[in-house]
Amino acid sequence: MKRLEQQLSTTSIHETQSSNSVRNHSDPPSGDDLLVSIFSRLPLKSIARFRCVSKFLASILRRHDFTELFLTKSLTRPRLLFTVKATNGKLLFYSSPQPHNPDHNSCLVPTPYHTSSFPEYLPSDICSTVCGLVLLQGWKRKVRVICNPATGEFLTLPKVKVKSNPTEISQTYLGYDPIGKQFKVLCVTLSRDERPKTHQVLTLESGKRVWRTVEHKFYFEDNFTMSGDVCINGVLYFGAAVGRSSMIVCFDVGSEKFSFINTNEDMRIQYPCLSGSLTLFNYKGKLGIRQDSDNMFCENELVLWVLEDAGNHKWCKHSYVLSPLGSDLVQYNRFIGMTSTGEVVFSGLSQLHEPSDLFYLSFYNLQSGTFKRVYFQGLEEFKQQFTTPHTFLDYVENIKFM
Repeated sequence: MKRLEQQLSTTSIHETQSSNSVRNHSDPPSGDDLLVSIFSRLPLKSIARFRCVSKFLASILRRHDFTELFLTKSLTRPRLLFTVKATNGKLLFYSSPQPHNPDHNSCLVPTPYHTSSFPEYLPSDICSTVCGLVLLQGWKRKVRVICNPATGEFLTLPKVKVKSNPTEISQTYLGYDPIGKQFKVLCVTLSRDERPKTHQVLTLESGKRVWRTVEHKFYFEDNFTMSGDVCINGVLYFGAAVGRSSMIVCFDVGSEKFSFINTNEDMRIQYPCLSGSLTLFNYKGKLGIRQDSDNMFCENELVLWVLEDAGNHKWCKHSYVLSPLGSDLVQYNRFIGMTSTGEVVFSGLSQLHEPSDLFYLSFYNLQSGTFKRVYFQGLEEFKQQFTTPHTFLDYVENIKFM
């Protein structure tokens, strides 16, 4: 604690010195505002400890302007988030700085989040993260949970009331509206015929949380050839189908309105039964789709599609010819996505043949055409359990309280 107090005192001195030059031309900041600015510079662990010092500091650290300032700073230092199940079935969370242009065969040590308060029934079949919060849901159990690994808090969502067959409830998605500063959960009921189904939205705010019905003008079915969902600039994207046609459903989190984008005809694969052949991801602020090859003669090609004009359903295709080593990595590894700096990331499904027991990620630089491997020390025990950590890119620590 003394070390934290020294850090706080040192930061306060620098803050005061840097503000002297402008204090003559503006009103001096209040004591609370100065504390908000100082605390926003501290690491997450320090903030967690200061919350326990006094009720006064806890009230400062729960202020809306402080959580927004901390989130703004976190966006400039993205991290990697790993989720993995322990032998006792409990879901664990680890985090590591996200490397930019990493050195080959470099090694990082992920740090665990202290999530001992999370219940053991926490589902983990489907995970997605948006702006620091994580949505967890399972195939067997209908429990849906929102958790914040950074604060150790979780929220079990209320059950969805459905008038039709409850087995038709398929997917739940998490979105964030950067203008309204609101998190919302969308629960879609997929059609088995051409009749529109009811979709519902829940806003994550204090007080009573209830599902609200939202309208849409078209019906859609599940699309097993597409996997993943992504929220970019307040718009939530996920794959769907109308008849035999594939499309992207767009849900504006702020206005709660639906629209759709047609996929390019060249995205059609030869064997539609191949699940997850098209993977949605964030391509440097645009919607991207990674297309798996169903042609055994094109395994050395990495194909990425980028949405250039949503209104006109215009896509741009990017193809990269890989080296033999790169072809093996792409063919036998799991596509994770793309970092905000434009590096494509792959994760090994099983690395038991590797000489090292360390879990690793492969970063592919599109400009140089080279792969670099980054190892992560501390996750070896899960590898022996035939369990591969689920990896999320560009994770930001958010101290929003639920």
